[in-house]
Amino acid sequence: MNISRISLQRLTPSVRCRLSPLDKRVISGSFQSLHASQARRTETNNIGRSVAPSKGLTSGGSRTLHNTSSLLTTSDGGVHASVAKYPPWSPPVKGILSKLPLSLVPYAELSRIEKPGGLYGFYMAYLIGLSYGACIATPGPALAFVAVTAGKLLVYNVFLRGAACTVNDILDREYDRQVARCRSRPVARGAVTPYQGYVWYGLQTLGVGAVIATLPNPLTMLAYAVPIQLSVSLYPLGKRFTDFPQLILGAPIAGGVLMSAAAIGVDPFITPATAAATASLFMSHYIWTTIFDYVNACQDTADDIKAGVRSMAVLYQNTDAFITVLGAAQVGCLIATGVLAGFSPIYFIGAAGGNALWLAAMVKTVKRSRPDICGWWFAWGGLLVSGTTVLALLAEYVSGSVEHVEREAVEI
Repeated sequence: MNISRISLQRLTPSVRCRLSPLDKRVISGSFQSLHASQARRTETNNIGRSVAPSKGLTSGGSRTLHNTSSLLTTSDGGVHASVAKYPPWSPPVKGILSKLPLSLVPYAELSRIEKPGGLYGFYMAYLIGLSYGACIATPGPALAFVAVTAGKLLVYNVFLRGAACTVNDILDREYDRQVARCRSRPVARGAVTPYQGYVWYGLQTLGVGAVIATLPNPLTMLAYAVPIQLSVSLYPLGKRFTDFPQLILGAPIAGGVLMSAAAIGVDPFITPATAAATASLFMSHYIWTTIFDYVNACQDTADDIKAGVRSMAVLYQNTDAFITVLGAAQVGCLIATGVLAGFSPIYFIGAAGGNALWLAAMVKTVKRSRPDICGWWFAWGGLLVSGTTVLALLAEYVSGSVEHVEREAVEI
């Protein structure tokens, strides 16, 4: 018995009563299919309305942003996988955000307090700089002093990273509405106005200043902090005018290596050899930050292309080659730092060897077709890769301190 979906909707109760059991089973299955199809269309229409961009928006003055609602459905009317993975926003029921008053949740989301991966990306540069400064200082600073400074710089980075994410969401709000992973961000979904976002950015910037005031030589720290803050705040604009926004972001983040070394009273450029070693370490972290943000952007390549967002992840789509070439340069810079600074094999094995292993693992696992893996490396890569460098430098510092104590004991 062949019954169209339209005719199914027109069957009256009296007609249905005269149908055989077999016909009723056929019709029941058809009604379920009809209802499922209608539900899919309704969900897709709702999603399409939620991500529809403002009219007339262009990227780089030439590429018009496209409405992506048509991109969210497959040919059979089903919802695209990215929509299923990134459902519409709903109040948090678990994690740190669920502990906050609902009115404060959008501001916490602007600062990404529930996503520590980006904080690792910012903060690890400061731990690298602190441990490096401790290694090259003469005499070496007390471990307690280094630890207290590290704690202050952690608070500084919470504010710095939060401010950077806040201004990023304000400036990118029209782009975010077209990217599945980003469309539920507070400004993009309308939970926070741009004006409210800028007020929140200003409050976090005041927090940055307050922490700087507690550090040794605050004027010197301010000389480093101001260009770092300005650069990370302007990073979102780079996506409009260049294919290399990762290079814009990498410089101020790597600047934390220099700022934190100076925070414990070390001049990282005091001699030509020290200056060269410092520059190599800076370049190593600069290159790593480029890789780090590239992998993060690989999650959104398809949406970015259609939205007109420019980045190295869009320009260079061979992830294996990109990570291999830049990873080799990063490890090379770490080796150069060790040679120029006269570090022991402990540093070379831990920093250069450890980074090489982690980067090889990235080459093997990062796939543009697996945004979940890219997201995992963004969440943990900064902690794992840069953490290896920090541990190697701390081991170098401890071994150097032990040798210094033993040498003084012999002289006595």
